[in-house]
Amino acid sequence: MDTISRGRHALAIALVGAFATPVYADDGSAHIVVYHGQALQMDHGETLHVSGDKPVGIYLYPRASMDADTLTLIHDGKAGYGYGILAYDGAEANLDRSRIAVRGRSVIGILAQPGAMVELRDSLVELSPEVNGQATALALAGGKVTLRGTTVEATKGHAISAHFTGDETSHVVLDNATIRGRIGNGPAGLDIVSVDSRIEGDIVSDGDGMLDLRMQGGLWRGRAGHLSAASFEGSQWVVTGDSDVAGLRLQRGGGIGFDRTARGFRTLRVGDWESYAGAAGITFGTRLDAGGSLERQGTDRLLITGDAAGVTPVRIDPTGGTGAATAGDDGVNGADDGITLVQVGGKASADSFRLAGDYVAVGPWQYRLHAYEPGQSDPRQRLLEGAGGNYWDFRLQSTRVGSVESEARATLVPQAPVYLVLTHALFGYGMAALDAMRPVDAESARDPAWRVRAFGGSIAYRSSLPFAAYGFNYTRRDRGIQVANDFLVHAHGDTTLRAGAVVSVGGTRVIPRAMDGRGDARIDSRALAIHAALTTGSDWHVTSSYAIAHHRVNVHTPMRGEVLGRLRANAHEAALSAAYRWQAAARLRIEPGMSATWQRLRFSRAADRDGVDVRVGASERTTLRTGARAELAFMPKGNVLYAWSPYVGVHYSAAHDAGASVRLSGERFATGRSARGVDLSTGARFHLWTRVTAYVDVTSRMRAGKHGESGVSARTGAVLTF
Repeated sequence: MDTISRGRHALAIALVGAFATPVYADDGSAHIVVYHGQALQMDHGETLHVSGDKPVGIYLYPRASMDADTLTLIHDGKAGYGYGILAYDGAEANLDRSRIAVRGRSVIGILAQPGAMVELRDSLVELSPEVNGQATALALAGGKVTLRGTTVEATKGHAISAHFTGDETSHVVLDNATIRGRIGNGPAGLDIVSVDSRIEGDIVSDGDGMLDLRMQGGLWRGRAGHLSAASFEGSQWVVTGDSDVAGLRLQRGGGIGFDRTARGFRTLRVGDWESYAGAAGITFGTRLDAGGSLERQGTDRLLITGDAAGVTPVRIDPTGGTGAATAGDDGVNGADDGITLVQVGGKASADSFRLAGDYVAVGPWQYRLHAYEPGQSDPRQRLLEGAGGNYWDFRLQSTRVGSVESEARATLVPQAPVYLVLTHALFGYGMAALDAMRPVDAESARDPAWRVRAFGGSIAYRSSLPFAAYGFNYTRRDRGIQVANDFLVHAHGDTTLRAGAVVSVGGTRVIPRAMDGRGDARIDSRALAIHAALTTGSDWHVTSSYAIAHHRVNVHTPMRGEVLGRLRANAHEAALSAAYRWQAAARLRIEPGMSATWQRLRFSRAADRDGVDVRVGASERTTLRTGARAELAFMPKGNVLYAWSPYVGVHYSAAHDAGASVRLSGERFATGRSARGVDLSTGARFHLWTRVTAYVDVTSRMRAGKHGESGVSARTGAVLTF
């Protein structure tokens, strides 16, 4: 093959007009000509400006070839038609880091005839804004164009066109390329393979030729018109307008969504649908309201006239609506209730389309996808063309749950019951932490001391609200550790005042019992408290404490498999107690007493990952407790154990809540209230060596009514005096 420099000759060539069969032109119409069997090597960085009577920039004869690096080719197209590069049968063109700019109104940037092969690497092909609809950046009449790292810009006209007559199928390969503009064909076929590329524009067939698209990685944003086949693997199609595809396949990582940058909804019509394992599925924009008749529904849709194979994940992108009951007057969802998303006219199953995450959160409410098979689906809701035959209807509908004791109610998202019991649970945990601070070392009252305490428990709560009013029972599992130190001990006669600080670290796990779904809260708490104790010579013992706590709340649901809500709460807690230590016998001491506790909670506002806006109202609780404890003293006077005292106690408590409420996405819910209870406790205190006291006790809590707390808690600790 002869190698020539860039064209110094002109030759009469055969021009191919856009959207027409070939015609012939006179001599002198080409700027550069490469003859049959010749190879052209363009100079590095060369600029070629074509205008006037030269409608062709570079003409490649059959089996000719050209190579260019950093070429700039500008075609003004003043003659009204023309080509930047025209490659005939078997010709080859290779361009690196080059630019083809089309300014003429009807110019084609590059045309590949049957058998021609054009490859652009890291290049740019662009149409100027003044071109008309006949202008094309890349045209194919049976050839093959490969774009690697290349950008095609065509805001008007066509970015890629195969509208020529003939039976040859054209081929386009995109590799990390970007296409902005319309892609289409006519009577001839066009096959597009896109790898890790981005397409921004419509792909439309204007004739009978097949138009296939295979995407592996990347993104297509546009409308499909009469595509014969489309396949998506590891890629995403954003549907910008009503579209139709004869056969569509979603492979691993392949997904479809609908454009939300413009108003309105879109419909995708498909002949046959296939979804393979690992497919990302399809995402619909939907207004989440009651739905019902077709004119009251606002949603994107998928309509399949043929078969639906595989299982397709369905996701919902809410476009409005605050949720509503879709069920009819009988309280049961039917085939004409809710919102139709997918309809299938061929073979399908109830699992052909499955809602990802099992439900859609609309504020605190749940919507689920229900399949109505042929014979159950409502023909009045049919949007598929034709009548009769199979008709599957996959509808989004709100859900309801029922109870043996009461009628059904709307279903909440699984994390909502957790939000509703948080206030009560944190009050309960705060009370457990305050109880762990109560003293057990009266004999060391005149000496400063270090104290280490551990506490924990398992508590069950029964709500005061009925099922229909969203009353939820729950279990709470507490754990914590405290370190305290006396920074002041003052004795005057038989009276001693001791004051110190307590650092508390711990948390709790809260698990509601809800028919709406499983969820739980895992709470980490940090607190700092000031405590004081006054012991008088007349056997009165008065203690007080004031604590500031910070709670970090993470809310989980197994359905989502992640942390949905992250809430923060601050608590202020104060306790005051008084007991009279009556020495009833030599070894028996009885301590009647009473206490008052005040607690206040403030939550930060938060929105979880389902979009639920959580606003927990500021709330307060006051608890009064009265009872007595009996203690026996034993004095073995051993080398290690100096004394030990077992004790038992019984206390009755009553609490009052104020301001407890929760708003979830604007919906206000009441929360369960505190109630009366009885605590039975038993334990022992051990005086070890001369300066160490250890203790352990267990408390059994019982409800004093139909609602309240019950369970077992324990604490253990040691006191070191110095």
